[in-house]
Amino acid sequence: MKLSIGEVSKIFNISKETLRYYDKIGILKPEVNSQNGYRYYLFKHLEKLSLILGIKLLGISLADIKDTIESEDLNKYKDLVLKQEEILQVKKKELEHLEYNLNESKKVLDIVTSFQNEYNFDNLEISDKNYTLYALDIKKLLSSNISPIDTLSLEKELSYLNEEINDTYIYLYTIVENNSVREDENVLFIKENSRNINLLEKYLNKEYLDSLKLRMYGKYVSVNFYGTVKEINEYILSLNKYFNCPKNNSAYVTYEFYLPKKTDDVTYFVNISLNVSR
Repeated sequence: MKLSIGEVSKIFNISKETLRYYDKIGILKPEVNSQNGYRYYLFKHLEKLSLILGIKLLGISLADIKDTIESEDLNKYKDLVLKQEEILQVKKKELEHLEYNLNESKKVLDIVTSFQNEYNFDNLEISDKNYTLYALDIKKLLSSNISPIDTLSLEKELSYLNEEINDTYIYLYTIVENNSVREDENVLFIKENSRNINLLEKYLNKEYLDSLKLRMYGKYVSVNFYGTVKEINEYILSLNKYFNCPKNNSAYVTYEFYLPKKTDDVTYFVNISLNVSR
């Protein structure tokens, strides 16, 4: 069986240029008819090409693949198989994480599509909260003794971890004289739990970590809301006035979903926890 470059490109759904490149770098050289210079591929080439494409799909470089094939060394093949196994495990975890996030997004969307904002504040329940938060100020972390790389790594790992355990970041909204609401976008809060603490301790010393603690305790009204940032702020002010809270109060907001729009009026689905302790 002799196959032309065009036939092989169709079988494997790759370009002729790719096959010519493989020929050029010596990783897959076809047979050549000495009489007319016609290049063709045999079954052994198809097996080799299938192996190359399968390994390359996992992100292993052509140079590593070529080196292993040319070595004819069983140990090198074994090392390459182990490397593929490691890559597959990482990709599997990434896909599982993606699947989890998609399922969580579907759950939130099911809620949002039938959600109605509650404007009758008599229907809202007040409950006791008592847990510890860690306040992470990214700007302060960048200007501290922690390296910028560690700071960014910490933020990335926290983001991944909190998505994985469905424990979103919490943002602090400060109510000013019952007239406006101010959010510090540089500061985010995470709940105290063993997984978060273990991750924080990886990058921060205990003394610094203790300085980040913030108690969230007392009576809180917790309510979901869907709207723009302006509408969220107005809703928080209305809640604060209705429950006769101090004019300079605090609300904790978690963002669970947002709907992008062509205008700047992006709509968010959030949970608002307002301190109504007197």
